[in-house]
Amino acid sequence: MKYEDCPVKIEELKCQLRMTGTAEFDEQLLLVLMAAAEWCERYSGRSLQSFAEVPYQLRAAILMYAAYLFENPSDPVAEKVTAAQRLADPLLWQNSGT
Repeated sequence: MKYEDCPVKIEELKCQLRMTGTAEFDEQLLLVLMAAAEWCERYSGRSLQSFAEVPYQLRAAILMYAAYLFENPSDPVAEKVTAAQRLADPLLWQNSGT
């Protein structure tokens, strides 16, 4: 996936993170944003390009996961289901015709 195809933009991620007026972290934000979009595709079992318009639920999952990756750059063990996982739940999207 290319950045141009990503349904969420860096500016939206900056709003999610409550960052204002800085380009200092743009490279890292791009990395975590694209990783989150790819995670969402793999986790949901659907290509984001398969939607005429990407549902807000999946856009929110991308934002949440990208924010999580940015704020937690280490690799912690996650044993609980996250809100992003619930929003991108494969049972919702693999059989969905939308």
